[in-house]
Amino acid sequence: MTSVAARPGQDDIAFQEKLYNDPNPTRRGLHLARRAWIEKHLAPFVGKGTKVIEVGVGCGVFTRHLSGLGASVLAVDINQAFLDGVAHLDGVEIRNGDATEQLGFRDMDVALCSEVLEHVPPARSQAMLDQFATSLKSGGTFILTTPQSYATVELMARMFRFPPILTLARMIYGTAEELGHINLLTRGALKRQIAAAGFVIEEEYLLGFYLPVIAEFGGAPGAALLRGIGNTIRHVPLLRGLLWTQAYRLRKA
Repeated sequence: MTSVAARPGQDDIAFQEKLYNDPNPTRRGLHLARRAWIEKHLAPFVGKGTKVIEVGVGCGVFTRHLSGLGASVLAVDINQAFLDGVAHLDGVEIRNGDATEQLGFRDMDVALCSEVLEHVPPARSQAMLDQFATSLKSGGTFILTTPQSYATVELMARMFRFPPILTLARMIYGTAEELGHINLLTRGALKRQIAAAGFVIEEEYLLGFYLPVIAEFGGAPGAALLRGIGNTIRHVPLLRGLLWTQAYRLRKA
């Protein structure tokens, strides 16, 4: 999901949908776990008529979920194909726009931004968070997820920038692509931007552990092992930065 120029493949709805149906149990689990966390934390705040702004529509998995809950959804993206994919949903209004700039909306009840901030130029991520603050009413809820800078997934993806390593990875795994993430923030850096935008952190969570060989060749037992390791290192300060996703439930102060 992205609100800025997408890299090859990422601007394709089928590519986005495949993330949740990947035949590899570890890769599939990384995305499904994040989806489950988001839907769980939207549930107490979204119902019939709730005004929600979602930035970064992607394949529309959350837009459909919000529509099904009866919410009034403003779906924002710069990829018109993503917007066209959700335009038919009940209660959904689409807006093609850059969410780092003024969108002109106020008094929204809930905001959602999942896996978008990492695609925004570093100099503009604070501006995006500021726009969410502007769009939300006082006390409004903001669900935000983005990768951690030094997660194992991101460290491996950075190695793919070197053509020989990318070629070798494709030979071993069959497929390997750069993630196109240009704005990877540590928890500390993101929390400073969150505070500067005027949000209070009400809940935070880390999830998603990946080790290449176990993930790619371990099957379901490997996926279970990695989940167990992830649940353990989540509580270890020196290791929790290896988990992929940092997830937050924020409140506009």
